[in-house]
Parts: sequence; structure tokens; C-alpha cells
Amino acid sequence: MIGELVSKYRILAELGSGSMGTVYKAQDTYLGRFAALKLIAEKYLDDREALLRFEREGQAASALIHPNICTVFEAGRWRNRPFLAMELLEGVTLSERIQAGRLGLDEALCIAIPVLSALEAAHKAGIVHRDIKPGNLFITRRGVVKVLDFGLAKMKSRHDTQLAAAAARGEEMPTVATFVTMPGTILGTLAYMAPEQVLGEAVDGRADLYSFGVVLYEMLTGQLFLRGTPMPDLPARLEPVIEKLLEIDRNARYRNAAEVREAMNAAEVREAMQAG
Repeated sequence: MIGELVSKYRILAELGSGSMGTVYKAQDTYLGRFAALKLIAEKYLDDREALLRFEREGQAASALIHPNICTVFEAGRWRNRPFLAMELLEGVTLSERIQAGRLGLDEALCIAIPVLSALEAAHKAGIVHRDIKPGNLFITRRGVVKVLDFGLAKMKSRHDTQLAAAAARGEEMPTVATFVTMPGTILGTLAYMAPEQVLGEAVDGRADLYSFGVVLYEMLTGQLFLRGTPMPDLPARLEPVIEKLLEIDRNARYRNAAEVREAMNAAEVREAMQAG
């Protein structure tokens, strides 16, 4: 593949491969900028669900222009293989960072706040990520946080508009599997999934907020959240925030990312006043 021209991208090196495909370092032959070029594995060319996921990733991410979301430059097909040309990132995933040890409060907040900002933008655009986890959060060498992999994202529909409106009014949400991409299919990473997502029920932005709560918990403790086990000591100002994010009943959680950010800011102000 090295040296091949995919659309306007010249492949320079292989960056890595996984079950879904291979990612290459490439250069835009028109603009000169470098990109990460993702090609789906040939074995998935007849797999409708895999192709839809790949297509969904491009559609969702390209609809969002945000400094904390990995930018998609182009999506298309090359020799009948779907590809995505994306922003080339250098750094580590949050998963890799956590493996090196739990994060201090300040470092965790420097990651959490940009993730909330990205989720707020996605949710306002009618997009639910559905797979927020440390492996899908990237920290560049310059310390910029990026949300990756919108392959499981749920795009907005007429039903979603009704769901969001009901959520804004604080009404109880329906519990049918109307919004699952494929009926009867559970999409996401189990340890980080909201209870309603595990059950295959309707999901909205509050499912992402639950996942965010699990990630925040893991950053601060170095452990995965396991319901029913003793909760380790958490920073006093964030403990009530995390507890609310992790409520089983989504109607008891924050309604949106802006509310989470406001709660964090209010907790910081209270702590500063008490210290003063």
C-alpha cells in the first residue's frame, strides 16, 4: 500500500491495524497536509452492518466542526473499499494515560472539560456518540483532547426530536428500542454503557453523560466503576457530580452536558469560598 494514491492522499506509512481495518499516514497531494487514512478491511466489504458503521463514522464526525472532535477531511471509496481521511493526531489515548497511573484532579479536569464541550456540540447537532470510553479519547502532544470514533453514533430523527424535547421538559423518557440502530443489537462497550443502553432501550445524550461519568471516575481512581462495590475516595467537589452522572435512572441524571459543566464550576466556586 505504501506509495498508493487514494483519492488525493498518498500513503506514506502504516500507523496501525485492527479488526475493522488499517490506518495509514498519508499526505494530501493538493494541500500538502498530512492525514490519517482509514481503510476498511476487505473481509467487511460484504458486511452490511460494518459498512454502515464505517459510513456513520464519517457522516457524524464530518457534521461536527469542533476543536475537541477529530476532524474528517473526506470520505469515499477506493477500489470499492470505503475510506476516511482524518486529522492526523500524535499523542496517546486516555486509556494509555490511565494505565500509567490515576490522574490528579487538575489533570482530570483538563481532559473532562473539553470532552464535555465536544459532547455538548454533538448533542446539539442531534448526534449521540454511544461509545465514550478512554480508548476513544485522545490527548495530543500539545495537550489537546480529541473525541474519536463516531462509528456507533446515533443520528437525529423525528423521534429523537420528540425525545430531546421531552428531556428538556424533564419528562420521563420512553423505554422502547426505537432508537437502537439495529433492533435487538446492543452497541457500545459494556463497562461504560448506560443501563438503558445495555437493555437496548432508547438512548439520548444522557447515555453519553453516564459513560462520561464512568470515564471521570476511572481517571480519578484508576479503577473501573462497578456498581455495588464500595466507592473509593473521590475529590469532595466532584463526588456529588459523579454520583449524579452515574444514576441508574436517566431522569435523575443531568439533562445535558452544559448542566454538568455548570455543576463542576459551581463546585469549584464553593470549594474556593470554603478555602478562603
